Amino acid sequence: MFKDKYLEDYKEYALELLKNVISYPSVLDEYKENSDAPFGKANKEALNYILSVGEKDGFEILNSDNYAGHIGFGSGEVFALLAHLDVVPVTKSEWVSDPFTLAKRDGKFYARGVMDDKGPLIATYIAMKMLKDEGFKPSKNVRLIMGCDEESGSRCLDHYYKHIGKPKIGFSPDAEFPLINGEKGMCSYDVMVSDNLIKRFTSGERYNMVPSYAEMELDKDYSKEFNKYLFDNKLTGKYEDGIYKVYGLAAHAMCPEKGINAAWLLFEFLNQYTDSKLAKFVSKYYVDDTKGKKLGYNDYDEEMKDLTSNFAVVRIEDHKGKFGVNCRVPKDEDFNLINECVAKATAEFGYTHKMLYTSERHFVPSNNPLVETLMNIYKEVSGDKYAKPFSIGGGTYARELECGVAFGPLFPGREDVCHIANEYMYEEDFDKLVEIYYKSIKELTK
Repeated sequence: MFKDKYLEDYKEYALELLKNVISYPSVLDEYKENSDAPFGKANKEALNYILSVGEKDGFEILNSDNYAGHIGFGSGEVFALLAHLDVVPVTKSEWVSDPFTLAKRDGKFYARGVMDDKGPLIATYIAMKMLKDEGFKPSKNVRLIMGCDEESGSRCLDHYYKHIGKPKIGFSPDAEFPLINGEKGMCSYDVMVSDNLIKRFTSGERYNMVPSYAEMELDKDYSKEFNKYLFDNKLTGKYEDGIYKVYGLAAHAMCPEKGINAAWLLFEFLNQYTDSKLAKFVSKYYVDDTKGKKLGYNDYDEEMKDLTSNFAVVRIEDHKGKFGVNCRVPKDEDFNLINECVAKATAEFGYTHKMLYTSERHFVPSNNPLVETLMNIYKEVSGDKYAKPFSIGGGTYARELECGVAFGPLFPGREDVCHIANEYMYEEDFDKLVEIYYKSIKELTK
């Protein structure tokens, strides 16, 4: 039986690989186009490590200039399994254990990337190895394609597709079960700002995260008012050596309502206690609004649901700078609406804005054979007979494929811990992933 074979012959090996790949702190530090390590040393090392494992185990491997790489077997049309090795930043003080050392507590594995996306990547690899070892001959070229820049724009896959070619069909183990067959469109924009009071303001690391920390320096002393603001609102923060600091709660940009935006907390303080022009602008059009209602670009679609708007990054130095916003949109025409609404609001305050990029929505019908097969296998392994595919606001590698869906790893009822401190995956869920991916690859490429 599958479970006995996996537990006896592969489980220990799977955890060894997971521990090793977790140990690389593969956070994007700086993008260096066409360099030997375009997304940083740790991303390069993580990619080369897993490729060396694949080569040792007898797979075909390819490294596309340390942007991305693949491990595969079989021939013919490529069946793509799209996963990523890069992870979002960590604030180590928020972690119970070292985020880059795999830890096990109470039946859970803790580490940055264990859920997003190194754990699923290793589960997929083990599924492939089990099939290969038993002599399975796929009718397609089963290819685990691994990128190093999914969290910051997928420049890794752009490079890979340009030089190696773009598959048409497959799935990405980088979201949720039962199956995601629709992904909202996405865009980000910057607003260029200035303010006479705010000397410096820093918050946020990525456009796809709700910022959990913010700090600022002002030209005037409002320390007493700030301490009162923290106390009255039961907030975590402090005034120290001229720096105003506050902590919120991180969340993914696809569901910003689940976070506590630290930047908003500082701007609301400024709005209540000072005459900051920028704070009045942010309060009027952004604070406590994760759907774009204040700006007027909120929208809804029956399949894709509500538009979401994440106030993500603030960078101000010497009274000038910008803030960045990421939107997940249910309709492609929402891009024009967002541009028009932001232009109107910024003009009112004498600011300007710039649209950074747009990505159209992605959808694969539920009656597509890929969707039907994967859903049947998920139901068989999970026992969830009433599961149905659904759409999300997140962006996965699946949207890069003509016929691609996101398939796992988060099971229904489990907490979504991607992009937050103390990220974890249940050990039993990891084991179940291997079984689901093993059966899925086998059925779709037999």
